[in-house]
Amino acid sequence: MSVASDAERKCAPFLTDQGVDTNVLATDDIDPWAPWYTIFRQQWINEMQASEHESFIHPVACMLVASSSEDDPVGALRALQSHATIKRVHSNSFGGHSVLLYYLLVHDGRDTGALQKIDQKFDQVRRAFGQNSSLLKINSNVELIEADNNDREKVSSVWSNNLSITQPLAAAAMADKVFGSMLTMRDVAALKDSVKQMMVRSVVPHMQCMIRVLSDQTANQRRGITGRLFSAGRRYFGASAKTTSTLVAVDGDVYFRYDSPEALMRKLADYSFMLKDFRFAQSVYQVARRDFQSEKAWKCYAGAQEMVGVCKLMLEIHASRAEFDSNFEDAAAMYFHKTQTPCQYLALRTIIIYYELLKHNKLYSFAPGALLRTPSSMGALYGLVSEQAAYTYLKFSHHPELRKFSFYAMIAGQAYKKSEIGGLAHRCFRMVRMALYTSMNKSSSSCKNEDKDGSEAHGANNKDDTDIQHIAASSNWTSIDSFINHELGLQCISTQNYDEALQYFMALLSDDHIPAKLQAKYLQELLQLFLESSDSVAGEVKTATTKPGTAMELSIPAIDPSMTRVIMSPDLEGEDGIFEWRQGGAAPSRIANNSLNTTANLCCSIGEDVAILLVVSNPLTVGITLNGFTLACDFKSVDEDLSTLEVTSPAFDVSSVDSVVLEGGQTVMVSVTITPYCAGDLEIIGAKYLLCDILPVYKPLKLPGRRLNDTAEQRITPTYSPDTRLGFRVDPDFPRLEVFLDDFPDTLVSGSMHRASVRIINRSSHPCYNIALWLSHSSFFDVRSPEKSDSNSDVLESGECSNTQGMYVYSDSVQEAEQVQVTNVLRECSMFVIAGQTSSSPVSPSLSGSEDAARSLHQLPKPIESLSPKETLIVPIWIRGDRVGAHTLRLATGASMAQAATVLSGATFCNMRSRMFDIDLVVTPSLRVNAFVRPSIRNPHERILGIEVENMQPALDIELVQTTFSSGYYKLTPLYTPNSFGLETSNHQDRLRVGPHQTINLMYSASPYGSAVDTKCTASEERAPSEMFTINALRQYIFSNEKPTTLPPPIALVYSNAVLGKRGIDCVHSSLQGYISRSQASRRRNLLRGAYPLIPDKYLPVLFPLYETFGIDFVLFWSEVGGSCRSGHHSISGIDLGVPHDYIVEALNPPSKGIARTWLKDTMQERETLIQSIADRSTMTRRQERPLDVSIKLINVSSSVSSGDAPAFYLADVDITVYNHSWRHAYDFALDLISPTEISKLVPIGVRLDYSGSRSAWSWCGTTHHLMSVAPHGSKSVRARLACSSAGIIDIGLWELNVQARQTDSQTLSLSDISRPTTVDSKYTSKNIECTLYPLQPCFVNIAAN
Repeated sequence: MSVASDAERKCAPFLTDQGVDTNVLATDDIDPWAPWYTIFRQQWINEMQASEHESFIHPVACMLVASSSEDDPVGALRALQSHATIKRVHSNSFGGHSVLLYYLLVHDGRDTGALQKIDQKFDQVRRAFGQNSSLLKINSNVELIEADNNDREKVSSVWSNNLSITQPLAAAAMADKVFGSMLTMRDVAALKDSVKQMMVRSVVPHMQCMIRVLSDQTANQRRGITGRLFSAGRRYFGASAKTTSTLVAVDGDVYFRYDSPEALMRKLADYSFMLKDFRFAQSVYQVARRDFQSEKAWKCYAGAQEMVGVCKLMLEIHASRAEFDSNFEDAAAMYFHKTQTPCQYLALRTIIIYYELLKHNKLYSFAPGALLRTPSSMGALYGLVSEQAAYTYLKFSHHPELRKFSFYAMIAGQAYKKSEIGGLAHRCFRMVRMALYTSMNKSSSSCKNEDKDGSEAHGANNKDDTDIQHIAASSNWTSIDSFINHELGLQCISTQNYDEALQYFMALLSDDHIPAKLQAKYLQELLQLFLESSDSVAGEVKTATTKPGTAMELSIPAIDPSMTRVIMSPDLEGEDGIFEWRQGGAAPSRIANNSLNTTANLCCSIGEDVAILLVVSNPLTVGITLNGFTLACDFKSVDEDLSTLEVTSPAFDVSSVDSVVLEGGQTVMVSVTITPYCAGDLEIIGAKYLLCDILPVYKPLKLPGRRLNDTAEQRITPTYSPDTRLGFRVDPDFPRLEVFLDDFPDTLVSGSMHRASVRIINRSSHPCYNIALWLSHSSFFDVRSPEKSDSNSDVLESGECSNTQGMYVYSDSVQEAEQVQVTNVLRECSMFVIAGQTSSSPVSPSLSGSEDAARSLHQLPKPIESLSPKETLIVPIWIRGDRVGAHTLRLATGASMAQAATVLSGATFCNMRSRMFDIDLVVTPSLRVNAFVRPSIRNPHERILGIEVENMQPALDIELVQTTFSSGYYKLTPLYTPNSFGLETSNHQDRLRVGPHQTINLMYSASPYGSAVDTKCTASEERAPSEMFTINALRQYIFSNEKPTTLPPPIALVYSNAVLGKRGIDCVHSSLQGYISRSQASRRRNLLRGAYPLIPDKYLPVLFPLYETFGIDFVLFWSEVGGSCRSGHHSISGIDLGVPHDYIVEALNPPSKGIARTWLKDTMQERETLIQSIADRSTMTRRQERPLDVSIKLINVSSSVSSGDAPAFYLADVDITVYNHSWRHAYDFALDLISPTEISKLVPIGVRLDYSGSRSAWSWCGTTHHLMSVAPHGSKSVRARLACSSAGIIDIGLWELNVQARQTDSQTLSLSDISRPTTVDSKYTSKNIECTLYPLQPCFVNIAAN
């Protein structure tokens, strides 16, 4: 079948680049989609042959034609009638002498001589042959020159149209010929009238007459049960001779003679069908079908079954499929399998007729099942019907089924390929490819809406071929898509279309679901195809100088641009970049793209190596090799825009990787180095390499930028800003420092000190004026003044033994108690200036300054001004194991080329080139130190502070060197001597040594130091300056619009040192004091952040001081004994001695005036929330407060003798002292002394139930009720007397103390004013405190005569 045409290379009109055109599917018929099917169908109809089992194609009438030029037309017609051919037609085996003979007399208009006798001759013919005769006059256009051109064209079109329908192939061969040049439109009308007259007057009446005759002849056969019984009796009883005469065999199949009842019934049914009496024809077909089946005439049975189905479809369009489909299925099966010689022609006719009827009736859902009954062995015909079946899936009423269309179109293409019809096969495969793309577009539209950024990024790096592969993989059609690509590629190779073939094979390799053997085969075919198509191009690419446009884009290997990393100075450790440094201790953070004025996110210096790290993965299961892997870059100068430069350009240099070997499914990191030599902007646009050292590949690398939402148009249509993550700026003024961490440890024991250093080398061509250092854990580090070194290789010698000796300054003149005034500002201790100047004092912040001074960076005592090119700066750092556990410490260095000092001091933040390091440190335990507090029995002013020290080392002894306490109020005195423990050795008898897993307790007495006990200091600001500052500042912060800015005043700290060895350690006048202060500040900041989360960090320095007046900080210095010379110290901050000083709650009381008014509801709610959080915090941490303590001391005992030597009773004088622990309030109190006989007063209250002494052994004498007042931190004593009946030890701790805070210092209370406590309606205030105190423990005294 030759159907080659230009349409073979064109896709169906319903498939476009945008997808399926639903308008075409709704309006167009299927025939224009495959015109070769229409040609085949017409040609097949024209070539249909008559068969012995049916009346179709057999002649019904025979036309005998004579010319009017004949002298005896009647004789001529009789001669034709007796001709052998006419006799054979008239007596054919199926016609049975029933063929109608029709006589036509034709007159040619050019024969003018016969025109006079034409009527006479026609009368002779009519008289001889009757009504079955007619006269036709043609060729009336005698004068050709004068003929009308339009008329001639109309006549010619009648002939050409008829030929294109009946003989399409012949019409194409005779397209240049002119037909009917002698005819006019009048002649054409005469021809039509003649044919119509013949049909109406002769053929149709003849067929109607035959129907009546045949109906009478076959009446018994169609009479129902009677006829069937008659037929059965004839068959089984004496009808054998009849059967032999009526049945004939042709090619092994059974047929019936034309005069048999079965043949007559089939003829009756066929004639009725031709005359559109479908219902009667169907009934006759069904009767004949039963007879054919009983006689096993399978070919006749199949024909009857076929016509029954056709009649059903003609009668009932909306019938169910089961009513007619089984007839066609049975007929096709009989034609294929039951007949002795398979009648594939008749079976195909059944399928095509069934399909055309379904298509005519718009029953497309039944059509695929009908067409696919065609066996695949029919080659091109199987491809033709499979293609039609694919089209019917697009005409379904609900929605087109693109997947089924693709499947059957692929089957059609494969059948065309086997039949060597490459054009149609290529067309079918291309339609499948486009349909797959359209199907996935519909199913993936929701996914694209959910992640537009990801889809844009994917679409920017892949062309249509890779898009189709991604879509097919997502829809589980990868096998079909791979097959289609392979077939299309092979067909393009056969037509020498190498460019398109390469595209198909490259798309084929994008599928990672293909088995390994097929992937290896396809890869080999692709490489071989490239070598055959373009050897010269491959040779050029191997020189590594080809531009991106000359290489091919291939999806293997996969390179994710979002995983690409740009690293400056890759040989150095740490994370490099431009970071934003903020004051306040926050970690430097990498700035965003829009925070720079440059077009790139990263910057580098001229001549600095820049490493580009790309994640390359092989999606295939077979190994591949990438040779000459390099990057394509776009460079723009700062002065003028330059075009894309080659790799050999002097503006920059790009390295290449000789070979990258990727096994199946392997992912590797590929590093390419770029070295810029000119200032400008450099952007990475793609990667280039040779696949298997043969195929040049270029992969673009591009990422979508930030989604823009500034305008309405941008919000409606997704718009993205240019992305700069794959670019960087080359700046000649950009700092370039090499930073090395020397001798940083991996493990430490808790409290030990280790010396390390940070080495900084300036590799840029300009001096660096500002260098800063940031530490994440300031309590772990102690930074010292930097030192310059001329040699780049100078590294300070580090060792724990020598370094700790430099850390601790030993002295023989360490004072036991020393009061030093120090700054009390809670400074941020995470940032240090090692080069340059800050706005604050070089040594310490001002004692009275602003909030910015507290938040500024620490400047070392001896900073350098700048770091010149090629100079080396060494910064000593002591590292201490502050806390046990695994820690990740972060250290960052930042540098700026700006010479102005305001880069670090004036602004709240600045941008500097920084390098961030992560240091992993494991701290193991050495000592476990705990503190506990006990009250002092002998003096209520004092507290007993105990330090429990446990050695956690498994095998080493630890010597305790010194203890140091610092407090703003207390002095601590040890309650022991070193020799009292008995732990000394022969070599060091004056040292305390704690063995492995041993515990020792150090006891100290805490008492007020010097002027602290002076009761003349009546002002609270003098007694507790830190606490009063917090009260005033916090009250201003809560209730005033003007936030506090004043820093805390300095504080006089009392340092109490207890040297446990031969020599002490100077903690006051050495650099150690600064480190301890910074550690204390770091811990206190963390404590305040957790306690008051609603207060921002920037306000902490102006609200809270570094030291509290009544808090105690403790430091224990120690050293190991044994193989290691490690030494260190442990510290405890903020030891509370248990005295009542909950002052924070007083800040919650609003002042009498100056409260900021606000009309905003949100602001009022924020204030209430802050107040409530502070109050809740105070409630949780508040202990049961005893503002006053009572101590009883026996003075003297005297006896009274009544008779004899035995005394009648004893009298004892007792001093009772009431001590006020509060620094804020003065109290009025009423002291009641209770005798044992009155103890029943206390029993209901539940006090002193453990009193076991005699109820009548002793009693108070004289006044037992005392009313007095006591000043803050003051005391009052009274003298009392008791009488005892006998000598011995008695418990006299029976008293009741009613306490009430004074309103004013001058107010005095009477006895009646102080009574039992009542409920006080006060939400937060501590004013008007009313409480009743009872003894907590017995007070035993020995009553004996002096």
